[in-house]
Amino acid sequence: MNQSQDVVKTALGMSAKYFIVTAIGAIIVGLIMLFYPGGTMKLIDAAFIIFQALITIFVIMFTIAAAMNSFNHGAKVSGVLSLIIGALAVILVWAFSVNVVYFIVAAFLILSGAAEIFAGVRIAAARYFLILLGVVNILVGVIIIRNPVVLPLLIAWYLLFWGISRLFLGLELKKIS
Repeated sequence: MNQSQDVVKTALGMSAKYFIVTAIGAIIVGLIMLFYPGGTMKLIDAAFIIFQALITIFVIMFTIAAAMNSFNHGAKVSGVLSLIIGALAVILVWAFSVNVVYFIVAAFLILSGAAEIFAGVRIAAARYFLILLGVVNILVGVIIIRNPVVLPLLIAWYLLFWGISRLFLGLELKKIS
């Protein structure tokens, strides 16, 4: 066996372990979310509020620094504009609701689904698992766009499916390596 085959075998072995570990984690999280969907919604809401707060802090700090820099260099108009733009940015951050998260999740699922279908077409090993996972990603993304209220249950079922399919994919890669 030459050196390049050893490198490929090692990479496949490491990928297989990664897929198996992440699959088990996804299955566990999916089961928890399935049995407690209300908690999942509260968690999504809380995470979004924390995200908004962190962005607000960052925008305020950046705005003050930019305005102070302008004022220190005698550019009063630029400093005032920095403060106005910063205030508008903070208002914009808080104008969005958690529904934006649903559309971000849906967009991620659709894009990752397309990438997995493309990868499945190009990679012979575990082709059907990748294509199937890609199709499911796209379908779940479309369902979330059409009805965002079902997101927690879809995430739970999606994680279970993703975890199980990744587990099979990891086992398949382990056989190859």
